[in-house]
Order: sequence, then C-alpha cells, then structure tokens
Amino acid sequence: MIHSTRVGDYKFPGGGVDQNETYEQALIREVKEECGMSLLHVGDEVCRVIEYDLPMEQEYDAFKMISCYYQCEVLDGFGIQKLDDYERDLGFVPVWIDLDQAVEINKLLLDITLPPQWLGREVLVLEYLRQKYPDL
Repeated sequence: MIHSTRVGDYKFPGGGVDQNETYEQALIREVKEECGMSLLHVGDEVCRVIEYDLPMEQEYDAFKMISCYYQCEVLDGFGIQKLDDYERDLGFVPVWIDLDQAVEINKLLLDITLPPQWLGREVLVLEYLRQKYPDL
C-alpha cells in the first residue's frame, strides 16, 4: 500500500487511465510510479467502486469515478518512485502493512477535519477484502 507520511493513511496505488490505455496497463504504470515495483501478473478484478459527486468544474453536471481493484503479483522490493507533486507533498511511500492494521488506522483518520478524499473508499475496500479473504 501507499502510506502518506503527512496524513498517516494507507491507500492502494492507482490513478487515472491515460488515453488508449487499458485498466491493466494503467495499474502497471501506477504501481511502477508510486511504488517503484514491477507487476509480474495482473489477475482478476477483485472489486469495483463507483463514486458520484458534485463536479468541481461548472461546465459539468456530475462527477463519476470508477475505481477497479485487481489481484496482482509483484516482484520483490521497492524501487525508485516517480511521484506527482501532490503525492510528494503527501509523503507517499510504499509499504507492506497488515490488512487489519490498515483498516483500523484509516478508520481513525476518517474522523479528522479534512481526511483525504479517497479515505472512505479505501476503508470500504479494505473491509471488503478482510471479509472476502479472512486468511489474508
């Protein structure tokens, strides 16, 4: 997972899909950028979250984001990250963390004044994974 040293939360690596890029290609690129890791295999989609919100741009009526989560196999070891400015500002570092620990820390952070916009979604997915894969 990606740990924000500034906020303290844990999130899955990911981001937007570039033009002419599949979800799987975007995942491979994002894991490489945010973790410095190479994926050996992108497996089945584990879950998908669709979020709606008010748009930030006045020319749009609604905001819709689809987040897909995949089972993956990675090469060992973290490499060099290629972070965006906001990711660098949030102190993104790749970590291995126990699923229960990530859930509990993220749930505590939901009560802060301005939690990251992705935090609720990540708690939802982590709790789903904990239920679906109890031996994880």
